[in-house]
Amino acid sequence: MNDFISLKILLPKSTLDGIVPILDDQVPFKLMLKAWKSFLIPEEWLCVCFPQVHKSDSIHHMSHSQMRPELPPLPASANEEPSELYQTVMSHSFYPPLMQRTSWTLAAPFKEQLHHCGPSDSIANNYSLMAQDLKLKDLLKVYQPVTINVPREKIVQGLPLVNKSSLEPNKKKMKFSPKDKEDLTGTRLACNTSTSLPMRTEVVTSLTLPGSRPMSPEEQIDVMLQQEMEIESQETKPTESDLERYYYYLTNGVQKHMIAPEEDEVMVRISKLISNTLLTSPFLEPLMTVLVEEKENDYYSSLMKSIVDYILMDPMERKRLFIERIPRAFPQRVIRAPVPWHSAYRSAKKWNEDHLHTVNPMMLSLKQLWFTEFKDLRFVRTAELLAGKLPLQPHEYQDVIQKHCMEARQILLNKWIPTCAQLFVSQKEQWVLFAPKSDYDSSRRIEEYFASVASFMSLQLRELVIKSLKDLVSFFLIHKDGNDFEEPYQEMEFFKPQLIMIKLEVNEPIIVFNPSFDDCWELIHNSFLEIIKNSRGIPKVESILFPELKGYNLILGTVNADEKLVSDFVDQTFEVFQKNQVGPYKYLNVYKKYDDLLDNTAEQNITAFLKENHEIEDFVMRINSIKKRRNEIASMHNTVPLAMFCLDTMSLNYDICERAQNLKDHLIQFQVDVNRDTNTRYYCCMQRNSNDNWHEWENGKVDRTCTFQQ
Repeated sequence: MNDFISLKILLPKSTLDGIVPILDDQVPFKLMLKAWKSFLIPEEWLCVCFPQVHKSDSIHHMSHSQMRPELPPLPASANEEPSELYQTVMSHSFYPPLMQRTSWTLAAPFKEQLHHCGPSDSIANNYSLMAQDLKLKDLLKVYQPVTINVPREKIVQGLPLVNKSSLEPNKKKMKFSPKDKEDLTGTRLACNTSTSLPMRTEVVTSLTLPGSRPMSPEEQIDVMLQQEMEIESQETKPTESDLERYYYYLTNGVQKHMIAPEEDEVMVRISKLISNTLLTSPFLEPLMTVLVEEKENDYYSSLMKSIVDYILMDPMERKRLFIERIPRAFPQRVIRAPVPWHSAYRSAKKWNEDHLHTVNPMMLSLKQLWFTEFKDLRFVRTAELLAGKLPLQPHEYQDVIQKHCMEARQILLNKWIPTCAQLFVSQKEQWVLFAPKSDYDSSRRIEEYFASVASFMSLQLRELVIKSLKDLVSFFLIHKDGNDFEEPYQEMEFFKPQLIMIKLEVNEPIIVFNPSFDDCWELIHNSFLEIIKNSRGIPKVESILFPELKGYNLILGTVNADEKLVSDFVDQTFEVFQKNQVGPYKYLNVYKKYDDLLDNTAEQNITAFLKENHEIEDFVMRINSIKKRRNEIASMHNTVPLAMFCLDTMSLNYDICERAQNLKDHLIQFQVDVNRDTNTRYYCCMQRNSNDNWHEWENGKVDRTCTFQQ
């Protein structure tokens, strides 16, 4: 009778109508007292006798119904908002709680209340389904078998193994090594208890299992897939309701405050794996905030899922929470080698330790040195070229390329190689073990080691050359679209910086390029060869460490000019070069109307014109025509941007203007000469006539009036 309580109370009639269905589900009476207080309806009170309720039912046990019941709606007379208790009951009736609301410990499962466990009893016992109702006070009644090593002669003589008093100090020693569990004859010295029998049977069974034959990886995966299909066929897939309820408990079953927060050292360890440049970049700060928040959410969500999955391993909990099945985890498949591998692995490991030097710490030091000080080194600094004065004259371009290549070579010779040698001196403990111990030992290991070092440094040098070649190709690929244009020429179409200046000159009777396009291509092609030439002859590091070495190849390998890699770069540049030849030839059409000035046709026409008799107006018209052409030529572009090239037309325009000016001067001089001759003859005639008339006038033979009039 102590486990049940009978209660009699007065209730209003309207309240009774809404409470009676709840009483059928055996809701705890304490909860009902709180519920009645929320109904403040002055009606006739009725006497209701509660059924007897078990003491173990508490406020959290209102979700133990078997068919997910729901409370009936409130009576129509209750117009006020439902109480908090009513809302809690409604929520727990559909989603029973997974964790206890209030407990001495955090993350205490709800099912612990059924066993009336104290805080010490309930800690972690949900991980052992067979011992979930076990209490500390009952542990004293359980006999723990203890294995004790006893001399063999005592067993033969039948002496007692140990008394009860001698067992007391050994109660805490629950684990022993396998050797302690058997004596020399293989006889197990455990007490004959019912709890130890299954363990011994399991051990015997595991020892008698036959070994598996070697199987290929394909056969192993087929076996695993077959087993997975058999398990899947036997299991029932979760319904939509199961999935919905499972997701609900994953997100709402375990509260965040019930889980221990992640240690700060975790974020510190993660930060050490990230470059400080990325951590301190202001542009990446929003991304860093998002990633940190995502990491924290993943931490809590993974722990919540682990707790929910572990609780749902209890069939009683799945039944209480109305979850028949949960989604099946993705299977983990492990394939082992089908043949014996241990001896082969050990021999390969030993060989790698002696001959594979890429994992030597010195290689890491060399790589670190290269990336910290020489990763931006280039034989041709194209960024500096683009930022400088462009376009360049052909001889200026050649001088700049040679200067850049020579400076890069001096950096390699005077800084890179000596710094690498200094690293070997300061960290000689990393490689001196390969040196021969005496004069009679072989030097093969040390030679192999430095051969690996030379190969590694040669790869770094090759990387420098290849990157320099790529940068030079990219320097010309700026104008990969070519320089073809639609007439008339518009200067604003070519706004990118030009690279090389080409002059237009007159080579009668045509206009030529200086330098020619063949010479320009040879100049560009020599740029690639200049890079390769300056990368040759870089000494190996052992030439500084061991100056006495002679008769060895002490030069680092580099890129050869006949490699396909180089030819591909050259072909790619030549394709761009060909596209940029169209514009200059097309621009020569601008000078076609001045061909008569270049091939002396205009001079011949002027000569023919002067042989004929013309009025002074004809001369004026012809001179004005030549003057107009000269002004047109003088107003033409002195520099013509055409993508990769820039045409220097100043000397050409000056030459054509001089030719037009000479024709104009020729016409003017001819007219001046003609006028001078005419004036001279007229003057002579007048002078002669004047002298004759003067004598006749003096002698009185001529009338003075008529003479004066003449």
